[in-house]
Amino acid sequence: MAEKRVSVRLSATGGRQVKDALRGVGEAGQQGFRRLSREMEAANRRLARFARQATRIARVVGAAAAAAGAALIRSGL
Repeated sequence: MAEKRVSVRLSATGGRQVKDALRGVGEAGQQGFRRLSREMEAANRRLARFARQATRIARVVGAAAAAAGAALIRSGL
């Protein structure tokens, strides 16, 4: 796929105002990324808890299936 390059040159009047506005954008972006990071960490914790529970359930089901198989063999079915 061809790569398309675009160059942009910006000019601003009122340098201090522009600088303050860009600083505000940067701070808002940092806050957004911090929140995203917290939410992802919480989701990872919930997913890890779910995986642990699923593993426990799989072990119980496996043990029950083995016990049922042994019972069937003993009963001659």
